[in-house]
Amino acid sequence: MGYAINLLELSGLNMLLALSVYATLKVGQFSLAQVGFWAIGAYVTGMLTGLLGWGLWPALLVCALLCAAIGLLLGYPCLRVRGIYLTLATVAFLELVRVFFHNLEYTQLRGGTPIGPAGAVGFRGIPLMTTWFEILLAVVGTAALFAWIERSRLGLSLHAVREDETAAACTGIRVVRLKVGMFGLGAAIAAIGGGLHATYTTFVNSDNFNFHLALISIFFVTVGGTQRYYGPMLGALLLTVLPEVLRPVGDFRMVVYGGVVLIIMIAVPRGIADELMQRWASLRTRAAPAPTAPGFVPVKTSSPDDRVTQG
Repeated sequence: MGYAINLLELSGLNMLLALSVYATLKVGQFSLAQVGFWAIGAYVTGMLTGLLGWGLWPALLVCALLCAAIGLLLGYPCLRVRGIYLTLATVAFLELVRVFFHNLEYTQLRGGTPIGPAGAVGFRGIPLMTTWFEILLAVVGTAALFAWIERSRLGLSLHAVREDETAAACTGIRVVRLKVGMFGLGAAIAAIGGGLHATYTTFVNSDNFNFHLALISIFFVTVGGTQRYYGPMLGALLLTVLPEVLRPVGDFRMVVYGGVVLIIMIAVPRGIADELMQRWASLRTRAAPAPTAPGFVPVKTSSPDDRVTQG
């Protein structure tokens, strides 16, 4: 039972990372910088709670505001580049953050044990403050936020920017404000997830926040679906549980894992959730009766024989 709960807790943390990526994809921005914000959230939360004795939620709030501000500052210059160049710019930011924390050393002795970021050794001594309840609360709150966004006028504007930002700008939508704002929102969500991750594992290392994790975060969204918020959540749950299911395979586990992901992406290129919703909509359309105009009454037409008889 405890193993299953731990697996669900890790799935919840990965859902937050997937939703942070999804926030930028809502406006058509393909960003790999979310892992950098995840690292900032993890290290800053660890220092606030482990070195300064802060509570968990105040530390997460500060991290979210800090990363949101950094995201806004990073979002404006990223608007000048598109496509692969935007991806390269966000990868550069990720590497900058990783190298910074790889060389950061600021430890304090607590009972003869050094606590704090110690460069390549990692950050030890982070207090255990996150349980399944905090993770569940963060996931439900973030999902509720996206559910509200997608059912509001803001969601319609975001969808318009994603489909064609030139046409959206012609209708009066402030494209720059929306794109930068969603970049900041994704950074804040990633910071909260990183802070929860640090206070859940009680140890972080800069080498864990690398390009590989950034690719995994993209897989979460791609496999689950990019049109609705529950798509990335489904992808994160599936790809977190799948390696554990494949443990009987042994050394070939990750090979089979990669093959399964490849098959899913080929079979359902729109994502699992998007494909299921599309098929459900098609079934409802086929099952629905043909619409008729209001007040329409079928008129019986007379045949040529009836006209002769009447005459």
